[in-house]
Amino acid sequence: MAEAIVVSQTAFYTVKPNSPVALSVTIGDGQAGGTAVTLGGELVGSGSDIKNLRIGKPGQDLRGASIECTTTVRDVNPATNHTSVTYSLRGGKEDRDFTFDVTVSEAGGRAVYVVIFLLS
Repeated sequence: MAEAIVVSQTAFYTVKPNSPVALSVTIGDGQAGGTAVTLGGELVGSGSDIKNLRIGKPGQDLRGASIECTTTVRDVNPATNHTSVTYSLRGGKEDRDFTFDVTVSEAGGRAVYVVIFLLS
């Protein structure tokens, strides 16, 4: 089996002072996978179905913090080796979707998306 393809990205997200944000992770293309989410190195959520995960506590100022998402996608769709992940952040200055994609080299291959959101 081929080595996993690693996609490493950094993105910026503007938050509101002293307000939490919500994160949803969608794995596309009919593929399977799961995500681990950390805030400042501390695990705040994980699993295959992350929807509206609250990041931060009420009154916590997230400016200057970082959210790291590590998503492993396994190619289980026989029709395509294309993988994609959409990270949706809500509750900041504006709601934003960040989509990243890569095609694995063989059926059953894996892609690991390491995405860091720098909050300002």
